[in-house]
Amino acid sequence: MIALNYNECKQKIYHFLQKENYQPLIIDIPSSEILSQIINDYCVGEISKIAVTDYCAHDEFPRLEDILWDIQNKTGRYFVTGLTSFLKLQGEEYLRKKLIEVINMSTKGHAVILTYQCRQYLQTRDPRLERRIILLEGTEDIIPELVFCSSNLSIPNGLKTINGLEKLAFAIEKGMNFEKLYVKTKKHKKQFPYSLYKIVELNDAYDALILKDSESSRLNRTWGTEQQWEYALKLFDKAMNWADVIDQEIGDHSKLEIYVPGISQMSHNQLWLYYIGIKLYSIKNNDCLYDAVMNSSSVEELNKFVYRGILNKAPSDDHFWEYYDCRKKLLKFLNNSQSELNMYCKLIVAKKQQEIYFLTDNTEREKEEIFTYLDKYGRNFSLDELKSILLHVYPDLAAYLIPYDFKNKLLNDYFDQYKYQKVINKLFPDFNELVLEQAQKREYNSILAPRASQTEKLAKPTSLLYFMDAMGVEYLGYIKTICNELGLKLNVSVCRAEIPSITSLNKEFLEGWQPNQVISIKEIDDIKHRGKYNYDYYRNSKLPIHLIKELEVIRDVLEKIKLKLVGNENDEKNIDEVVMISDHGASRLVVLHDKENIWEMAEKGRHFGRCCKKSEIDEQPKYAADAGEYWALANYDRFKGSRKASVEVHGGATLEEICVPIIRISYTNKNIEVYIMPLESSMDTISQVPEIEVSYRKKAVIKIFMTDEQDDVSVVINNKRYPAIVIGQGYYRVDLPDIKKKGTYEVDVYSGNNLLAEKLQLNVRREGMREKDLL
Repeated sequence: MIALNYNECKQKIYHFLQKENYQPLIIDIPSSEILSQIINDYCVGEISKIAVTDYCAHDEFPRLEDILWDIQNKTGRYFVTGLTSFLKLQGEEYLRKKLIEVINMSTKGHAVILTYQCRQYLQTRDPRLERRIILLEGTEDIIPELVFCSSNLSIPNGLKTINGLEKLAFAIEKGMNFEKLYVKTKKHKKQFPYSLYKIVELNDAYDALILKDSESSRLNRTWGTEQQWEYALKLFDKAMNWADVIDQEIGDHSKLEIYVPGISQMSHNQLWLYYIGIKLYSIKNNDCLYDAVMNSSSVEELNKFVYRGILNKAPSDDHFWEYYDCRKKLLKFLNNSQSELNMYCKLIVAKKQQEIYFLTDNTEREKEEIFTYLDKYGRNFSLDELKSILLHVYPDLAAYLIPYDFKNKLLNDYFDQYKYQKVINKLFPDFNELVLEQAQKREYNSILAPRASQTEKLAKPTSLLYFMDAMGVEYLGYIKTICNELGLKLNVSVCRAEIPSITSLNKEFLEGWQPNQVISIKEIDDIKHRGKYNYDYYRNSKLPIHLIKELEVIRDVLEKIKLKLVGNENDEKNIDEVVMISDHGASRLVVLHDKENIWEMAEKGRHFGRCCKKSEIDEQPKYAADAGEYWALANYDRFKGSRKASVEVHGGATLEEICVPIIRISYTNKNIEVYIMPLESSMDTISQVPEIEVSYRKKAVIKIFMTDEQDDVSVVINNKRYPAIVIGQGYYRVDLPDIKKKGTYEVDVYSGNNLLAEKLQLNVRREGMREKDLL
């Protein structure tokens, strides 16, 4: 069939309208412009128009039976529009069938059927039909892709949208050369399987967001629930794109790393939006969170991937500890998931000897797992190696293991080894030999003064006494660390308790203190001797997990002490000093030793067998000390007749039971500046990193300057302490005879046990090396 131009078409229409032959004339229109021209030219006066759209209920396909009835029975002259634009929804076969039905129809009037872009479906070899089919020439308009979307979705402005399927034909035949027509409808693509239009569905918020911002196409539908996508879609009512949404709800989308500390305060929707923000815009300086977001499929999986991301790392990796520390902080912010934690702890057991590198002190469960690990592998590490790992993994436990300088080699070595054994849950034979030796020598009598001789004049109107029941000197390294962290100044005296080391015989230090000045802390004693928090060596756990709570108690007390010392406007009087005193210490290694004394005594053992009342028929046991009315064991045995301890014991005369601290704590907000320099230098010539020379004859020596003079000044280099000598006017001299190798050293400066400055850099070079380098 040959296409006609518009004038030729008009002649055909004119002749058709004059004839008495009452069968429809079919005119196929290529574009909306030509269709509009025909309607304007003909549908005036006596010539009417039948619009198929008028036969549709809201959002429904037209009632074809009614349309065909009217076409067949209507008298007069009329043009029909929109029919084929609807029929195309049903497919080519259905369209051809209905066109044939219309063409062969007998009508009572002159019916002109205006089809729209149907020339390929109107081809026929029947010359009788060809005379009643006109193909108009012209450029065809674009037929849009149909986008079915639910009525509650917000469609962006500027897109061609109709509300209801009934407006389909009008929108297509009106024509605007648009590529997509958005149809708000309850219909679905599957209801039109043979459609000649390309149909896509846009039935949820996720689909709508793709329209709002092209960035949405980078987001997988599974990364959010329908409710989460709807939440985001509502935010787009006041935003142009995802960047605006993130900026308004979270913060600067280009600096998402600064909002990590606030994760725990985010609502679930905000956390999801933050998660999507990282998917879109990445995050800097937080590899752990970045990896977790990129590897997970939903925000609900975030905890899982934060926990497990480190499992792909090796402790030997250059940036392992950086990743570890990032993850540790992140888990605190995320409020650790108990289910993920439990599964993670099961997984890391497979790491065997490397397991400790994958644990943190964020949770009680992990802390207990650390002690399980140390029980199994602790002996594979030296004390220094163990501390270096624990500084990352469990800093408080590392601080517990930090040596305290008792100014006595026996005490230094003894308590370093005691704490190490307590932590790894082992009693070394050579250490037990040392205990037996001291049980007979009892050198503590000459090393330490009795506590009663050290407690005079401690009580003052502006002081408080914290009575720390059962807190021995083993905690001094930890206390010193926490006090330095809190900015507390402490002065420590180590003395000995009365034996047997029981509370009733060791309370003389309370004299002189008013009742309202004494704060009694019984929790450590309750943990050690009453199994508080369900700690029990024989029933629940043979691991020293009670140490977890003991360290927490001490930290909590020190934090409260700082508050007392800092004071507030509601205080009736200022407190300028707090004194911490313990009645006695306790021994964990007695519990590990778990043996009864071989000597039979007339009296039964008391205080878990650590002492017993004397009897006239008794002979002094080899390793027992004469303690007035009692025998007190100085080795790790128990007297018979007493029940076993559940956690730790006291009452005997081992060093850990009788060595007790007197700790005076004060607070000053004075900012002391500390500088190190060569001996011949002064403050006006100091360089940023001081440098000294050493040689066979020239020993290492430095000078310290402080803006506020201090007592008992010393420095620590490579874990060794060097005393300082007062020169005057804020200067101190420190001889360093062990520093003989060139290199850069880190210097920590102390006043007593108080850290004044740390990691000050000192360069050491061999004398004459500079001249050789120049040559």
